Amino acid sequence: MTCIEVKEMCKKMGVVFDEDHPDHITESKLKTLSPPFMEYILADKPVHADGKCYLDIKELEIRIYSDTEISEVEEDVQRVLEEEDLRWRRSSEYIEDLLLWAIIYKLQV
Repeated sequence: MTCIEVKEMCKKMGVVFDEDHPDHITESKLKTLSPPFMEYILADKPVHADGKCYLDIKELEIRIYSDTEISEVEEDVQRVLEEEDLRWRRSSEYIEDLLLWAIIYKLQV
């Protein structure tokens, strides 16, 4: 998936994110957002051996920030991922500084 395809997929999820900087939430932006909102990071994870690139794998991490451990938007997020035929690992963590839960989806695209 390209960056543009990932952005379009995330728009279908119906969760607010900063389209100009989807990979981080700035402190000023954080003050204007109310949960749930999300950010995502698309990273290259190529497989190299013998001086060659054998696989060009991209890893996508979607982080949904919510005031509860299980967010009401998760069904929509999972529905879109299933429509795209993607498999994911889900985890969550409480972020004391933000007083919010981060619900994390990790997948390869």
